[in-house]
Amino acid sequence: MNLRDWRLRLRALVRPRPVERDLHDELAFHIECETKKLIDEGMEPARARHTARARFGSLSVAADQCRDERGTAFVDDTSRDLLYALRAFRRAPLTAITIVGTLAIGLGVVAVLFTILNVFLFRADAVPGISEMYGIERVRQTDGNRPLLTRPRFDALRRDTRIFTDAYAALPDVDARVEGQMMAVTLVSGNFFQVLRVTSVLGRALAPSDDERSGGNRVVVLSHKGWERRFNSDPKVIGRTVLVGGAPFEIVGVMPAGFRGLEVNGPDFWTPLSQRAQFRPEDAGRQDTAGVDVVGRLEPGLSVGSARAQLSAWDANQQGSAADRRAINIDLVPRRGTLPQPMEAVAVFAPLFVVFGLILLIGCANVANLLLARGVARHREIGIRLSLGASRRRIVRQLMTESVLLALAAAGGGYLVSRIALEGSVYWVTRTMPVDLGNVDLNVPAADWRVALFLVVAAVAATALFALLPALQATRIEPVRTLRGELVQGVRPGRARNALIGVQVFASALLLICAAIFLRSAIASSRFDPGLRITDTLVIEIINEPKRTAMLQSIASDATISAYAAVRPNLLSQPRDAFEDTGAGKTAVAYKFVSGGYFDVLGIPIVRGRSFTPAEREDHPVVIVSESVARALWPSGQAVGETFRLEPALDAAAAPDGNPPLPSHLVTVVGVSRDVAGFRFSDVKDAGVFVPTAVDVPKTSVVARVNGDSGLARQTLLDHLTRIDPNMGMIVTMLTVARLETFFLEIAFWAALILGGLAMLLTVSGLFGVLSYLVEQRTREIGVRMALGASSRQITRFMLSQTARPVICGLVGGAGLAATLATVLLATPFGAFISQIVHVTDPVAYAASLLVVVAACLLAAWIPVTRAARVDPMQALRQD
Repeated sequence: MNLRDWRLRLRALVRPRPVERDLHDELAFHIECETKKLIDEGMEPARARHTARARFGSLSVAADQCRDERGTAFVDDTSRDLLYALRAFRRAPLTAITIVGTLAIGLGVVAVLFTILNVFLFRADAVPGISEMYGIERVRQTDGNRPLLTRPRFDALRRDTRIFTDAYAALPDVDARVEGQMMAVTLVSGNFFQVLRVTSVLGRALAPSDDERSGGNRVVVLSHKGWERRFNSDPKVIGRTVLVGGAPFEIVGVMPAGFRGLEVNGPDFWTPLSQRAQFRPEDAGRQDTAGVDVVGRLEPGLSVGSARAQLSAWDANQQGSAADRRAINIDLVPRRGTLPQPMEAVAVFAPLFVVFGLILLIGCANVANLLLARGVARHREIGIRLSLGASRRRIVRQLMTESVLLALAAAGGGYLVSRIALEGSVYWVTRTMPVDLGNVDLNVPAADWRVALFLVVAAVAATALFALLPALQATRIEPVRTLRGELVQGVRPGRARNALIGVQVFASALLLICAAIFLRSAIASSRFDPGLRITDTLVIEIINEPKRTAMLQSIASDATISAYAAVRPNLLSQPRDAFEDTGAGKTAVAYKFVSGGYFDVLGIPIVRGRSFTPAEREDHPVVIVSESVARALWPSGQAVGETFRLEPALDAAAAPDGNPPLPSHLVTVVGVSRDVAGFRFSDVKDAGVFVPTAVDVPKTSVVARVNGDSGLARQTLLDHLTRIDPNMGMIVTMLTVARLETFFLEIAFWAALILGGLAMLLTVSGLFGVLSYLVEQRTREIGVRMALGASSRQITRFMLSQTARPVICGLVGGAGLAATLATVLLATPFGAFISQIVHVTDPVAYAASLLVVVAACLLAAWIPVTRAARVDPMQALRQD
């Protein structure tokens, strides 16, 4: 093929009309030459022309052969198919709009989930050489806890090994008040930005000199979102001093947009790790024992397996005892700025994709039903084209081109649906989430090229799913009988249509059952009694020990506080484990330290004996036990006055969090308290053994009863306490904790309800369209039946029977799959916990959902069936 051929092909693609004109002129020239030759041989002009045309053959076939030789036939055919499709849409715009809208909803719903997954799993940060970044994970094999590396170990790692070219240490997810506003901060070693090879867009990044352990600099580097959110993108922010937790910090730099470190959700700013005590007063004096995350850039040419082996050997040598060396497993986890365990994320998202994909499946089934009906209506047109010589393959291709055009338009609509859904969801969640849960920073996930590619691929896949079968059905006709207006036997797509109806009902039933289960579980949770006083109580966390006395005085003098008591660990944390030895053997129990007013503040009755006196502290050998512990240890007697030895578990004795360990000693039971159910969703349960303490004991938190509204009291108290400690810990109302019991269930309910509502809407519209089409197509048959004596009731029963079977199959399938999933879920290790929160086998939810689906199907069938029952036999018999 020479240059002239390529130019000809290019011209045929760019300017097809002149090329087509030249082609026809050339064909006419050849016929004229043959005619002239025959005339010269003595033939009559008219006969010569006729003979020349006969010898030449079909002009259309000759033109097609020329186009094939030219290599542009595919483009020519496609362009003609596109123009034909656009004319078809213009003739039936309502059908095209219905198909695009239906698919757009399905694609948009699936795109919502993919957009979220894209942020957490697929998107890598704009960090040079991101594939070289690995985090160090240490897992204690015996109990699953993850002991972190300490700052001295991090320094030793950099100094003693050649596993990484360099590594940084970080302490993420720390909250700080910047001039009264809560912001998220990550504390990092001074080489953080150098390891990641990222430079600032304003000012400078942190330097190793800022993180000198002997006394670093109070400087911060803002992330781009922190710069926008807190400082309105002020370009003069560099050099400005702000109060962070009451201490002055200088802003020295701003990082580029999109950079978030290697965290899923980046902080508002970074500051040197040497400032740890400023941000976490509870870590003061523990700089060498508190944990940090360590991430490094792997040495070039070093395999992960070899690096892991070297790292394990180095870590084992750093341990203090042989037992520790055996107990800790170390691993290297790729850090691409996404989830460290991508397969776990896939396992979580896969069922969600199935649920969300059901909407797309219903939409595809709906559209397929519509195209089946439309294909039958176009039998005459297709029959004419087949009679004129068009191949079945050519017509199928033209019909598929129409469907691809519709699907691509639906992909654009799906993008709009996904953005609206995400924006609305984030707005709703942030507006309804309790304010005292802290700094909840939810951003709408951005859509990038992966989301666009996903929509296009999903649209094309959906096209293959919903359009291929109708296209094949539409061309499976006999042209002669079709031209006479006869509906050829075998082209009624009854089985396919019934299968599609069954799929729609199946998905609707499944989603509505899920919505009903979440709704009833949320209602049950809202009525659940945790056994604690929640209407007027607060939990106050004190983390700044040097200021404890001042803060307690502020609490005591606050007019909104009527009573308060101490508790350790925090009321919202899990109590610790201990062993109680009554002589018959050791039994594991959960314990916590409380002061005497604890039971009165939270409304927990002492059913026998007494509470602690103000004088009883941790050195007093007395305890209070719950009713269940009393029954377990002394089933036939009174627990009050009994003695037993209370010993801390091994890990509690080690006190890794810096709290003082439980003293091991013989204790006497002075009281029995009522059992507390606790909060199920947050898995907050009360202890079985209570050890005395006092509010002035370090590491204790405060529970308080307030006068009046607990939300107003919380805000008043927060204002007072933050004047003393700007980095004040958590203050949360017990109403908020109780609200969490239903909040996430409500989110799940609304998500399932919206999905189920969409599924139900699509099912009803699909069922309505199918029955309407059947009535229209079978009007003559119905007229014959009525002329032969069939009553309206019999016609109604006959029409309903057309869809009863697929509806019943869909109901059974949806309920069966829901029950199967529930059984599998309960068999997992989380089954016991899930069964406390969500009643996945609730028969009322199943029955109510199935009734709703049946009612919706009857409603969808009512109008077309009624119309069928009113058919005039005489008018019906006159048709065709």
